[in-house]
Amino acid sequence: MKFLLIALSFAALLPGCSEPTERIENKLMDYLQDDLKFMVAETIRSSKDKGVLLDTPYYRVKDFRLFDGAEARIYAAYAEVDFFIYKDIAMHEKRKYRYDVNTRGWDRYKKEWKFGADSLGNRE
Repeated sequence: MKFLLIALSFAALLPGCSEPTERIENKLMDYLQDDLKFMVAETIRSSKDKGVLLDTPYYRVKDFRLFDGAEARIYAAYAEVDFFIYKDIAMHEKRKYRYDVNTRGWDRYKKEWKFGADSLGNRE
């Protein structure tokens, strides 16, 4: 009987340990905004010419996945994001992120430059 009570208590706690999807997505959006601001600031600092930047730099989430079961023990989510900051250069930065279950935060683990304009068209 005591074992059953402990097992039921433990089972009731498990759903409370995982974060809601909405919170994970909101944390990603905050992280992406910070990355975009940093990229723009670094470009301005290194080029001294603000004219190379789009009037409104932006990012586009290309892939977002939530993991279940054994896959979610370490990382609960994955995102692939393209950042567009340059006005006259058909180039963008692709970044990959994963959501760490233990730290409850997003981790950027890959950055690479790609040639080509936004397939959905620039905002300008």
